[in-house]
Amino acid sequence: MSAATRRHCLTVSALASLLLATGCLSKPITKNDAAQLIRVSAAFTRPKFAHIPRQLTFQSYWSSQYGTEGVLSIDELSKVDPTVAILKLTRAISVSESIFGPGQGAMHLLVITPIGIDSAALLADEDPRSPGADAQETIDAQEGRPQSYMQVSYNHFKRELGWRAPIGTRQFLQVDQMHNWRDANEQIPVNELAVDFSWRWVPNDLGDAFDTASETFRSFPDKVQESAGT
Repeated sequence: MSAATRRHCLTVSALASLLLATGCLSKPITKNDAAQLIRVSAAFTRPKFAHIPRQLTFQSYWSSQYGTEGVLSIDELSKVDPTVAILKLTRAISVSESIFGPGQGAMHLLVITPIGIDSAALLADEDPRSPGADAQETIDAQEGRPQSYMQVSYNHFKRELGWRAPIGTRQFLQVDQMHNWRDANEQIPVNELAVDFSWRWVPNDLGDAFDTASETFRSFPDKVQESAGT
C-alpha cells in the first residue's frame, strides 16, 4: 500500500446534481466540488481486499526424490500465494498441506482456514471473471503491481474461491488538476471533466501486514517481502 495519483472523470450531470443541491449551479465548478464527488463515489469508497482461497492445488512446483517431498517452507508458500503466506505468518489463518505422489508429479493440496479474522469481516469471494464482479477490484490489483510483474504459473494449478476481507480504505489527499474540453492536449467530451487527484491507502489492523512501510511487513523474511512485491 502506498500513495497514488489517479485520474477520475466526472460528468456534468453528476456535478449539476451536487451544485443544484448546494444552490450554486451558476458558479464555476471548483476543486472542492470535484473532491466532494470523488470522496463519495463507489469506486473511491470501495475498500481494498485480501483474497483468501479455501484450497490451493498445484503440481510440478519443484522436483524431489521419491519419498522426500516436504511441506512448503514459508518462502516457498509465498511464491505460490503471498497473501496466504502473510496471513499465515500473522496467525490469521491456518494452512494444512497434503502431498500425493512422488517427485515432480507430486500433487500438493493446501487447505486454508481463517482462525484470527473476525467472522463479520469475512465476505464470500467473487470470481473476477463473472459478469457481476466489480471492475474496481481488478483496477486496484493492477495498481499495486510493479511494471515488471509476471504471473507465476504451475501445472494443474487450481484456486478454490474462499473469502475476501477488507484490509484498507482510501484517504483523499487533494485535487491536483482539473481538465475539460478546452485543454488542447486532452481528449475530453464537452459534458465531462477529468480530475487528477492524490490519495493513499490507509490499512486497518489486518492490512497492517500488507503495508510495505509497516514494521510488521518489514519483519517478514526477505523472500516473503520479495514475493509480495512482485
